[in-house]
Amino acid sequence: MGRLQPSVGQPPASFRRAARAKRAKATLNTLIPSLLAAHPRARRGIDSAELILDPPRASSPASTSPTPPRITLRVTDTLRAARSLTSHHPRVALLNMASPLHPGGGFLTGASSQEESLCMRTTLLPSLSDAHYRLPDLGAIYTPDVLVFREGTSDDAPVMEKRDRWFVDVITAAMPRNPETKVDDDGFAAYADPKDRELVAAKMRMVMRVCRARGVGAVVLGAWGCGAYGNPVGEVARAWKRVLLPKSGKKKPETWEDMDIVFAIKDAGMAAAFAEAFGEGLEEEEADEDDEEEEEESEEGQEMVDLRMRIDELRVRVEKAPSPQLKQGLAAVLAGLEAQLPGNTT
Repeated sequence: MGRLQPSVGQPPASFRRAARAKRAKATLNTLIPSLLAAHPRARRGIDSAELILDPPRASSPASTSPTPPRITLRVTDTLRAARSLTSHHPRVALLNMASPLHPGGGFLTGASSQEESLCMRTTLLPSLSDAHYRLPDLGAIYTPDVLVFREGTSDDAPVMEKRDRWFVDVITAAMPRNPETKVDDDGFAAYADPKDRELVAAKMRMVMRVCRARGVGAVVLGAWGCGAYGNPVGEVARAWKRVLLPKSGKKKPETWEDMDIVFAIKDAGMAAAFAEAFGEGLEEEEADEDDEEEEEESEEGQEMVDLRMRIDELRVRVEKAPSPQLKQGLAAVLAGLEAQLPGNTT
């Protein structure tokens, strides 16, 4: 059913980005320091943040009757998914799908993907020390007790009352950016180099080992590295499945019993593609009313907005490429990104 009221026009994208950048600076320089003074637990969390490098294989909890992990998919925002888990688990973590180069990604310049949204709504950014960057391939920053102080993803979301604020642990790690991809006859993107597939699975396993080592009972993950970073959603979904639901073999598989695992993916089209590629073992949950309203208002997730912008830029670069070799290389990257668009079958 369509809208009953006419749409309200929005300012140009450049204006909105500039406004977000201004708000980001005020959040970091003024709001967060005042919140840390009022919430010593959040300050201790920042001071306790650590870079964890290539953690060892995790040992399963000493449970007399371990249960397989519960793996669900929700078309929702990362923090909203995490909030719903805090009433059932004493320690909840979420994956900050981060920039490998810059703490907070493009937060201070007005970008608005997942990492920037976390920085706008929580005390995460002060814990991301410059000394930890560039993030190692198999490394993650673990920040306990991150304070969540804004609810909702709109640019004008207010600060919550003190009694409504809550805490979550955050794992900050990065995926490869724009890996070389190929497109098969059915129009699906895949990694051109098998080493990228192996690296991605190793990164995912690293994240889960960090969770296990820190006593996390529930974790919110996502379509990590898809969208603007150009990792094929099918590859990412299947890699998560291999890590979370490993098949038995000669070596005892590394498993994640008793964990509650939620994939939070805001874009409905990407969520559908992820679920199809993951296949059996993933339970899809219906979006709640708030998520549906937010999706209708935005009409497409920021990840898809960033992806389309990247595609437009690459099309121009392909047209202006000074050599056939460069044109061919850029065209291959472009084809891989275009294959990420929902409903693309060519």
